Amino acid sequence: MEMKYKIALAGNPNSGKTTLFNRLTGSNLYVGNWPGVTVEKKEGNLRNTKKDITLVDLPGIYSLAPYSMDEIVSRNFLLDERPDLIINIIDASNIERNLYLSTQLMELNCPMVGALNMMDVVKKTGVEIDVGEMEKIFGYPFIEISAQKETGINELIKLVEKTLDIKKLKNFPPIFAPEIMSVFNEFDNLIGNKYPEVLPNYPHLFRAIKLIEKDEEVLLKIYENIDLLQDIDLARKKIEAIAHHDVDSAIADYRYRFITEGITRATKKTKNNAIQFQEKLDKVLMNRYAALPIFFFFMFVIYYVSITLVGEITIGGIEWFINDVLMVAVEMSLGSLGAAGWIIALINDGIITGVGAVLTFIPQLVVLFIFISILEDSGYMARVAFIMDRIFRHFGLSGKSFIPMVVGLGCSVPGIMATRTLENERERKLTAVLTPFISCGAKMPIYVLMASVFFAQYQTVLVFSLYLVSLTVVFGSGFILSKTWFKGADSGYLLEIPPLRLPKLKNTATQVWQRIKEFIVRAGTIIFAASVVLWFLQSYDLSFQMTQTPDESILAMFGKIIAPIFVPLGFGNWIASVALLTGITAKEMIISTMSVLLSGQDGSFTLAISQVFTPVSAYSFVIFILLASPCMAAIATMKKELGNWRDFSFALAYQLGLAYGVAFVIYQVGSRVFV
Repeated sequence: MEMKYKIALAGNPNSGKTTLFNRLTGSNLYVGNWPGVTVEKKEGNLRNTKKDITLVDLPGIYSLAPYSMDEIVSRNFLLDERPDLIINIIDASNIERNLYLSTQLMELNCPMVGALNMMDVVKKTGVEIDVGEMEKIFGYPFIEISAQKETGINELIKLVEKTLDIKKLKNFPPIFAPEIMSVFNEFDNLIGNKYPEVLPNYPHLFRAIKLIEKDEEVLLKIYENIDLLQDIDLARKKIEAIAHHDVDSAIADYRYRFITEGITRATKKTKNNAIQFQEKLDKVLMNRYAALPIFFFFMFVIYYVSITLVGEITIGGIEWFINDVLMVAVEMSLGSLGAAGWIIALINDGIITGVGAVLTFIPQLVVLFIFISILEDSGYMARVAFIMDRIFRHFGLSGKSFIPMVVGLGCSVPGIMATRTLENERERKLTAVLTPFISCGAKMPIYVLMASVFFAQYQTVLVFSLYLVSLTVVFGSGFILSKTWFKGADSGYLLEIPPLRLPKLKNTATQVWQRIKEFIVRAGTIIFAASVVLWFLQSYDLSFQMTQTPDESILAMFGKIIAPIFVPLGFGNWIASVALLTGITAKEMIISTMSVLLSGQDGSFTLAISQVFTPVSAYSFVIFILLASPCMAAIATMKKELGNWRDFSFALAYQLGLAYGVAFVIYQVGSRVFV
């Protein structure tokens, strides 16, 4: 029977780990430039090998300390599932920082292979790394690769196979000074003799160090053993006496000494730095005063191109095809077959109108997602997160909170899930509540529709204003909630800035397709089914007789019951009310619902919309959609991340209450100013 192997892919955030995973397995996981893209472990089969090897992509971590959910997931896998080998991916352009994790992995008594990634960047800086010398120093083999440029990948696979065939584990060299190692060994012997029941399956050196460090996760496993805690304190005092530092600082200092001495021996400067232009560009992009204006300029241009320019080119043509070609062809074909009038109406006024109203905006979403993907993959968004940290601090958040919000531009579900990377529980919950205020892709067609109907000359300005409103709400809510509901201490912020690079076409295409595919799948499933149901409900009355007008339908009766709630917001009509209600299922349903409900009226859909709203009530409507609780999937994700009904109930009440309040002010003030 063929032996099965399990390999862990471990490394720092921004080291190119998920890109390497995709290269090694042929998978298409989302690839980004910050911690949190891979929140949970992902698995795939290693390609180009005859061995049965499963590769596990662990979350990006800086160390094996249990400070974040990512680190706990990775550490638990390495300790509990004991992989046959670890591929330790290292950003060679920031090698000393990355090797800190490597020194901890060396204590797990597991075979390792080091993948020195981004070597193309390193060589441009005029530095050469001697992989043979690295192996002598660190005790495991290294290989140079560039995951983005797909170089060294097959050689890495061969090295993995070769290392798996070595049955005897090679001892890793000692990282700490002999006198410190003697304390660790003495303490380990004490554990084995006096406390044999304490973490017997942990690697001995790792166990000794984590106990002496008073690692939180490890201390939870010793059940407040008083005698053991006293022995730990004695060991700590010995280390402090030797190192003349506190234990944590001493251990970290010895690790960095080992790394620095090793890197000095294994690297040499061969030529001048060739990436000075990138450094000059960073001085502009990360300038204290220019960084944010540049960011807002980029976002304005993105919205102008994707919403206004692309919209002018595509929307008219798609609507013409749906209304004047497809629906006419369906009516003629079904009519010639003798189909009943209600069947033709169901297909044209229900299905095609409902689904088509959403698909009309796909070209604009594709362009928008292309721009966002380019900003992410180029390394620019990581720089914005770093700059945002200084601002977010004033509002009870950190720069790391910006990361889930950028992910949420595509969809709120992964955006909320990405809050798991925040080590601070207060910031994690607060960010999960605030992330839905950043508009997801599903809401964009609603904004575009209203902008094209009521603000034709200022479409970009309107959509960009919503972006500014969402940021204002995030900052304001962050400040208020961090002082009230989510009180607590702030966390530090650590984010390595990746080098600026040209995005890979394949990676950009993959990201855009994954986002658009979800949009299309919803159109073909949820929106398709809902459009059929809506057509029946708006075509029949309670006696199941076909109505002459939608105002007499079952749906209208229900809509008129809830419509008064929205009268102060300017859209207290049953059509808008029902659309908001169906939008709980999926935000795309709002346009589909209005399209189906207005399909029987004379004129085009946009003309019918102009009779339901005024410019002020239309703006109030999109503000409510922007700020109200997201779709059902995002609401369920938010409940899971918040972890309890108390915070979840508050989050829903706060989001809905704030959306209602802001929309109320906009309509009441706007209707008096713009008479």
